[in-house]
Amino acid sequence: MVRYSGEVSHQWARRRLLADWRAGKVARDTVCDGDFRLLAASRFHGRRIERHCPICDGDDLRVVLWIFGDSLGKMSSSARSVEEIERFADAGREFTVHTVEVCPDCHWNHLLSAREVGP
Repeated sequence: MVRYSGEVSHQWARRRLLADWRAGKVARDTVCDGDFRLLAASRFHGRRIERHCPICDGDDLRVVLWIFGDSLGKMSSSARSVEEIERFADAGREFTVHTVEVCPDCHWNHLLSAREVGP
């Protein structure tokens, strides 16, 4: 099991952005701007969640785990499975795990949280 220290939640920012989009203050292409790597990662590494997309109401909303850290070398800035993250943590590496919500249909994406992993 991965031991996380410190979590930064971005749920408030998500709620605010969605409220602004619903009020017409933010354009759809601004909130649906997922890039190719993120969309591909959502299809191959993402896990489905029991919620509909807040933009298109599709039922394929996913969560992707991205890892960042100097100790990861070339593996930094990539999507990884929970099992891979556990192996890196067990090896004593320090890194950050970003949890990103992604809709592969409309390209909605938002950072939900960032958590530190370390010895």
